[in-house]
Amino acid sequence: MPVRLRAWQREALDRYIAADPTDWLECATPGAGKTTFTLAVAAHLWQTHVIDRVIVVCPTDHLRTQWIGAAGALGLDLRDTPNSERLPSDAHGCVVTYAQVAQKPALHAARAETHRTLVIFDEIHHAGDQMSWGAGVIDAFSHARRRLGVTGTPFRSDDAKIAHVHYEDVGEGVLESVADHTYGYAEALHDGVVRPVTFATYSGRSTWNDSVGEEHTAILGDSELTRSSEEMAWRTALDPDGEWIAHVMAAAWARVNRLRDSGQIPHAKVLIPASNQEVAKEYAEVWNQVTGNRASVIVSDDAASARKLADYRDDPDTICAVCVRLITEGVDVPDAAVLIYSTTASTPLFFAQMVGRVVRARNRRERATVFLPAVSRLLDLAAEMEEQRDHVIAPPTEGDPLEEAERERNEPGEGGPGWQAVASDAILGEVIETATEPSDGGLFALDGLLTPAQERALLARDEQARAEKAKKVASVRRARRASQEALSRQERREDLIALQHAGGSVYDEITDPHEMRREISTALKDFARDHRLTPQAAWGQLYREIPGEKNDAAPMHLLQRRLIWLHRH
Repeated sequence: MPVRLRAWQREALDRYIAADPTDWLECATPGAGKTTFTLAVAAHLWQTHVIDRVIVVCPTDHLRTQWIGAAGALGLDLRDTPNSERLPSDAHGCVVTYAQVAQKPALHAARAETHRTLVIFDEIHHAGDQMSWGAGVIDAFSHARRRLGVTGTPFRSDDAKIAHVHYEDVGEGVLESVADHTYGYAEALHDGVVRPVTFATYSGRSTWNDSVGEEHTAILGDSELTRSSEEMAWRTALDPDGEWIAHVMAAAWARVNRLRDSGQIPHAKVLIPASNQEVAKEYAEVWNQVTGNRASVIVSDDAASARKLADYRDDPDTICAVCVRLITEGVDVPDAAVLIYSTTASTPLFFAQMVGRVVRARNRRERATVFLPAVSRLLDLAAEMEEQRDHVIAPPTEGDPLEEAERERNEPGEGGPGWQAVASDAILGEVIETATEPSDGGLFALDGLLTPAQERALLARDEQARAEKAKKVASVRRARRASQEALSRQERREDLIALQHAGGSVYDEITDPHEMRREISTALKDFARDHRLTPQAAWGQLYREIPGEKNDAAPMHLLQRRLIWLHRH
């Protein structure tokens, strides 16, 4: 079956045919159609008898299924043959994962070398040559007839080289990856291949308790914040029981319904990433409380994830999906047009992949919206959306001890044992647009596309109502959490009494200092509440009663004495 190509795909294919290369690196922005280009190369090489086998290597099982379907639509029969089975003789090839190759590189080398094989590396940035996946594809495919790497994000977050990619020394020992053809976001935007993106940033006040119970408050987006304080404010904003996330969900619900009601994207959908499965379930619950709409929870180790993802993609009535990792790259859901950036992952790689899930366009009237915490790193990445990146490896250096200490001091913390979000709210900030001044000069003159100022005015409508709704939802959730914590405290006290009556001590059972510090932090919150003290005053009294090192440095016997004192009082 002939392949219908976009202009950039035809240009890239013509360059490939003219170069007739052994290795080729194609970098095309997420949503541009890398799979179609790659299969066009495979079809050409097959028809001209250069190859008689195709092997696709991809990161996940879901992408493997997606590749098999795309290849089948073009007449290529690729199988998901396990390592334990022989590749069927009537197949054109197979689709495997990087993990499969890493497990048995010799097996895959045999598959590639017994035929004239084209090996396609999907999302090749995963193949760091110092890692098991990279080492595996080097061992397996170094002698293949042809190798074609494709990626929408041609860089890594570490200094590992990408396997089968050429690097050039650009001076002073700096190495930079070299793509054979690049199709960037700016070009794709100009061609109408991807959607322009509106980044709606939300600031707000965040309040949290640190690991020793001290309360802190910061404004998300305050340029004077240290990196650690910004990280804590950011984590607090993303707390499922806070007002910030509920408010932003209400804004996303308004935006997706506007897209649907206006006919711009009749089946528009919302995507919400989560840091883990527990948070994903809570986000889905918050979404339902705010909107009355049921969100689908899609996680990678759920046996039903493939079915849920297909339902999200194909069912017009499934509007929102909360996901963990599964949907960061390669997943094609054209109706996904609204993203809530609800994770603290902030590498350029993750950011580009996540935003890439909502930029796939079908007409020039479509626009994607990303609701973004007002965090400096994210704002910088949003402003750089149109810039092309390569993988850059700096020369190794021996670190200055003072610089190392300063960097460590400024690294964002995890909050530590006892850290707890207290409260947050959300305030609409600036609106960042991609391609506000396109080369044709007419983007915002097109029907349905607004200027940045108009976009912000539209987003600002009903913000007070959203804030009130968020406050009610957060209040209910915080009350429920407080009730659950009170019940847990009561159960712990009952356990303590039972152990003491039996002649034992709960303190003797705790051998981990971190666990002991968590117990102290919890007990001190109860003590402060019962005696109507601020957390700072409660800690001060504890240190006066049981003097010695601060809690984070105190030895175990001192921690035990403090916990005993708190339970007695």
